[in-house]
Amino acid sequence: MRHARRIVAAAAMLALVVGALAGCATPAVDRGGCVPRFSIEPGVARVGDSLEFSSRDVCAVDVPRTGWRVAILVPGSAEARATVRSTETFDGSWTVRIVVPPGVPAGQASVTITNWDYSSCPDGASCAGPSAEFTVER
Repeated sequence: MRHARRIVAAAAMLALVVGALAGCATPAVDRGGCVPRFSIEPGVARVGDSLEFSSRDVCAVDVPRTGWRVAILVPGSAEARATVRSTETFDGSWTVRIVVPPGVPAGQASVTITNWDYSSCPDGASCAGPSAEFTVER
């Protein structure tokens, strides 16, 4: 049963990644913006490890007044497990560090920008989101 849940969670995360990658090279229709592609290092982490969430893409998107809200999320929960803020622009060298906190369960997790502006995404479209997945080990 536990193994089946992990397979389902991994398949769901893979679907999100494929959807995000498909939209990364496509500029937003009415603003000319883009969704940068993100990477995360390391790809496998433990509680207490520091993750580097970064993008080497240049994208002309406005930084929110309070900065980007970057969070660790786990499948099946909308609760952010850890958050950090960044006021940097996507100039080709965007990077934030976030620590995996206690209480994050073993398995798949993601780091994402939770306050991304999807307003330029056309109605009915499946627009990419700014995130990267990693695995938590015990």
